[in-house]
Amino acid sequence: MKKLFVLFAAATLFVGVQACKQTAEGAAEDAAAATETVVDATETLDSTASAAVATVDSTASAAVDATKDAAKTAKDVVKGAAEGAKEGAKDALKK
Repeated sequence: MKKLFVLFAAATLFVGVQACKQTAEGAAEDAAAATETVVDATETLDSTASAAVATVDSTASAAVDATKDAAKTAKDVVKGAAEGAKEGAKDALKK
């Protein structure tokens, strides 16, 4: 009877240890999968952020160029108007 009890206790202990090993392996696999997911998400975020920075940079450059062009056009218009006013004043003085 004593041998049967020891055998049952040993079998129970063995089954318990095997169950714990499987749980630990499963947890390690889950942790590895979670780490891989985090790495993938980080890579996606990095590429998205790089694309956003490039878009903002190109948009800002285009805005600066457009502003420079508008300022040049305004300067030309003002210069033309000033020359026209000057010519008009000269003509008025001659008459």
